[in-house]
Amino acid sequence: MIYNLMQLGQNQTDPLGLLLNVLWFVMIFISIFYGTKIQAYRSQKEVESGLSKIKKWDDDCKQILLTNFRKFADKKETDKDLMLKLEDVLTFIAITPVDLDPYGIIPKIDHILDVRDDRFKNEVKTLAPNVESGTPEAQNLENVLEAAMAVDYVYRLVKHFLILGKKSKSYILLMQISMQMSLILAMAKSYYHATKAFAEGSPIGDALGPMVAGSFIRNVSEKDDIEALEIAKDTIVQEVDFEGRDIYVVRAKGPGGTVGKPGTAIKKLIEEHGEKITRIFMIDAGLKLSGDKTGSIAIGVGAAIGGIGVEKFYIEESSTNKAIPIDALICRQSLEDAITTMKRPITQSVIPIVEKIKMGIRKRTEKGAKVIIAGIGNTIGIGV
Repeated sequence: MIYNLMQLGQNQTDPLGLLLNVLWFVMIFISIFYGTKIQAYRSQKEVESGLSKIKKWDDDCKQILLTNFRKFADKKETDKDLMLKLEDVLTFIAITPVDLDPYGIIPKIDHILDVRDDRFKNEVKTLAPNVESGTPEAQNLENVLEAAMAVDYVYRLVKHFLILGKKSKSYILLMQISMQMSLILAMAKSYYHATKAFAEGSPIGDALGPMVAGSFIRNVSEKDDIEALEIAKDTIVQEVDFEGRDIYVVRAKGPGGTVGKPGTAIKKLIEEHGEKITRIFMIDAGLKLSGDKTGSIAIGVGAAIGGIGVEKFYIEESSTNKAIPIDALICRQSLEDAITTMKRPITQSVIPIVEKIKMGIRKRTEKGAKVIIAGIGNTIGIGV
């Protein structure tokens, strides 16, 4: 087509042919000398458009924060003053310890996380003095604040790279951000919906593990009320009998939003019962691939637990010392599924997972054995 247009200009002397030739050379000139600038401008506009969406979500999250904290804040405090305090907490950070010498770093990280958790609870108590610490309401406020912090961080990070790209006139930097904008928007949107889910106190997809643990107890127990003992911070253990085996079911306390310390709990149980613990079953939500079906189940071995790695280290270290095998059951979910209100396919996977646990206990343990079942996840909206 282009060749024909050029030929038209060469073979004929009409004004249209001359005009097409001129336009053709102008386009070549522009593409050679201004092509990168045009691409940079286009990338900049795409980033600015995406940033405006994230800004709207960030503002909505701040409004949700204000509404939820206002219920428990000092009545004399104005919305403006409360919002200023909330914005200060939104940039709260925890600095990880030096890892040049990795030996002994796990206790250091564990200490930092404990200090961060205590400080965070104190900040929430300062912002909402009328809520009792440790209650589900206080835990849910912490979760709302965490989700809003994630959205605010994404907004500030994208804004930083946009300003940096414009100042440095780096079209490569702007193109890199624009090409990933769809993924960044999807992540920010997920945390935005998570903020609303935590504000409502709704069970989220990540609550799959504790939900399976509770369902297993109700399924195999003849008693209506099984005593729940707090074995670690915000973590409980319940003991039931299943076909001649002693089952210790570990999960976060609930119904407030917390993940507890399941690694510490499992370590304590192994230290207490030693080699009598013959197997560990762990249930958690796991990120699915794009083509996987939400709520589908993956089975395997190993410590099925996310996070920074401290709790996983405790589980792996204590189980390795006693040569205790770990069975893993994963419910496949996307990031959005895991941190937003639990969807029906995830709920429907609970009973099949319970049946797989029962089958695994029958096939891979003997009568008289002691078994640990750990339901890993956030217990928001999930009671004992």
